[in-house]
Amino acid sequence: MLSNFSQVRERAVEIGGDVILAVPWGTDEYSLGAVEGALRMRLVGGAVVYSPSPVDIPGVRHVRAESPEEAAEMAVRDVRAGEAHILMKGFLKTGTLLKAVLNRDWGLRTGRVLSDILIAEDPARDRRALVGMSDGGVNVLPDLPTKVQIVENAIAAFRALGHPKPKVALLSAVEYITEKIPSTVDAAEIVAMYRRGEIEGGVIAGPYALDVAVSEVAARRKGIDDEVAGRADILIVPNIEAGNILGKAYTYYAKVPVGHVIMGAKAPVLIPSRNESHEDKMNSIALGVIIHRNLSAR
Repeated sequence: MLSNFSQVRERAVEIGGDVILAVPWGTDEYSLGAVEGALRMRLVGGAVVYSPSPVDIPGVRHVRAESPEEAAEMAVRDVRAGEAHILMKGFLKTGTLLKAVLNRDWGLRTGRVLSDILIAEDPARDRRALVGMSDGGVNVLPDLPTKVQIVENAIAAFRALGHPKPKVALLSAVEYITEKIPSTVDAAEIVAMYRRGEIEGGVIAGPYALDVAVSEVAARRKGIDDEVAGRADILIVPNIEAGNILGKAYTYYAKVPVGHVIMGAKAPVLIPSRNESHEDKMNSIALGVIIHRNLSAR
């Protein structure tokens, strides 16, 4: 079981020798710096950059593209054909890339919901473990069926990292069910589905406030004692606002390493922000390599 990003990177180096990274509209220093860093660290074996101008980085193949839309289509088609394996956003809008990913004719659809899983070195456990959070990047206000797939995608990501049965906490503001807070009702439904055997691969509990999910002391004080309380590996947020805020809190307040990957497509999709550090981009690429290998093994 991988418990920090040093181990994640080491694993990517072990298995990423022939993995190709596709970067549509890689026209900016941030994207190209991430490509160069991934090649230098041997996280991947090669890269393809789709842009108007040639790229002078050893190990990079350049494909001329005249627009972000054309670059996104070329990159997605190459990933679909197996010419590349991981898709990472360059200097184009996330929506432009995801529109190509979801194209019905040549995209990377699987029939599943796409969801972003952010993974951080857990500050609540002194960084001796990885904690996941979803979805703070794709689904704005997910309904119950969408939340179920968000949970399943997050479990799949953690199992790829070696967690045999990750513990999933469904977050809300309180630990009881009230129609005034719809996320508590959804959490109760998801837990019921898990208990009926309809969601597999992890242990699911909730609704929990954040303190109960990550602190055993807080859970005991509130009289909650189960396998997940205070020990959550994965935090499922009720909406994109909560996920975006919690994700940025890891970086700007807790100051812990993070990485993230979109699950649910035929290949890992990475949507780094220009504000993400170089190190966090490397973490995301390493996660992409591991997820790709896991998908290929199915």
